[in-house]
Amino acid sequence: MGQGDFLPIGGHPRKPIDPKKIAKIKEGGKKADQIHQKAVEHHKKIDIPAAEEQLLKDLEGMS
Repeated sequence: MGQGDFLPIGGHPRKPIDPKKIAKIKEGGKKADQIHQKAVEHHKKIDIPAAEEQLLKDLEGMS
């Protein structure tokens, strides 16, 4: 490892991340988790039964 391996690539010091920005990012993550859970519930309740029903119709049509 060379002498400059620990310097930032841009050669200038990095600004610390604003605590308000960090809180906003964390809050967005919580919202995304809630949205994901709702989407999974919808998929299990509506999409899967509809797909299974369509598959059974298609299989009966092939016979």
